[in-house]
Amino acid sequence: MTLYNEILNNSEYLDTAKKIDNIKFITDGKWDWEHGLGHYKRVAEYVNKILLQLNSDKRTIDLGMAAALLHDIGLIKGDKVDHAIVSSKIFVNFIDKNDITQNEEEILRQAIMDHSKGNNIKSLVGLALVLADKLDVTYHRTENSSIQDVMNKEIQKIRNVDIKINEDKLIVSYTTYDDFNINILNNWPKAITIPYKVSNYLNKDFIFLINNKEIDISRILN
Repeated sequence: MTLYNEILNNSEYLDTAKKIDNIKFITDGKWDWEHGLGHYKRVAEYVNKILLQLNSDKRTIDLGMAAALLHDIGLIKGDKVDHAIVSSKIFVNFIDKNDITQNEEEILRQAIMDHSKGNNIKSLVGLALVLADKLDVTYHRTENSSIQDVMNKEIQKIRNVDIKINEDKLIVSYTTYDDFNINILNNWPKAITIPYKVSNYLNKDFIFLINNKEIDISRILN
């Protein structure tokens, strides 16, 4: 059984994830996006897709998908402040230490600690996690957030996010309703700046598409 599946069969983990699902996080007076098991699984799917395109081996992919399940587990404390640091300290509670080496534990710890900003990428696991986390911006994650908030209302028009990595390009592609206002991304620049940062790390050009049309992102990057 993979480490990913072992975590999903861990009753303590599932109980913790369920409790996080039921917490209503509030940021700037607004209901925040989903941070529970649905988010973790979608991030894991993106991690898998990213690492496959980077020709990673099965163990690296398994570690990356496990990191996706655990990256926000520190939210069990009830707020988002320093949640990446908290997650990096408690994730081992949901893994049998006999299932990972000391080096793999450190890879997971670093990836989870760095997943919010990607300022200290040290492995493909960390790279995939920080990128995958920022790709999960579809309506699945935002449908229960504050609809009256202009940014959330607009982001709920994003129906699909795809990622393609080839020899010289990293391409993020959004499929949205026709009336989606790209300017709303100025209020959530990580959706652009994190893929751009990862593309630089990989020495690749970054292309951002909305409904198959390339978008000038220079204003957001500056």
